[in-house]
Amino acid sequence: RADQKWNDKWSTYVRYFDASFDQPGVDNTKFYTLGVGYQLNPAVGFELAYDKIDYGNNAPVVGGSTDDHVVRFRTLVNF
Repeated sequence: RADQKWNDKWSTYVRYFDASFDQPGVDNTKFYTLGVGYQLNPAVGFELAYDKIDYGNNAPVVGGSTDDHVVRFRTLVNF
């Protein structure tokens, strides 16, 4: 994970994960995340992120696709 704090309120991050199974007929799995964070005050923050996972070409097809993605909104409260 690589984080970049732009100022007291805004930050961005990127995350990459590669699972190498080293098995014949099994592809590597790759996972990517791009996100932006906003710190409203010291106790409340928000994140908006895009996650994508690629299971490779030999993965079992669930719903007709070997990859998936999601847009995620997260609220963080510290007390």
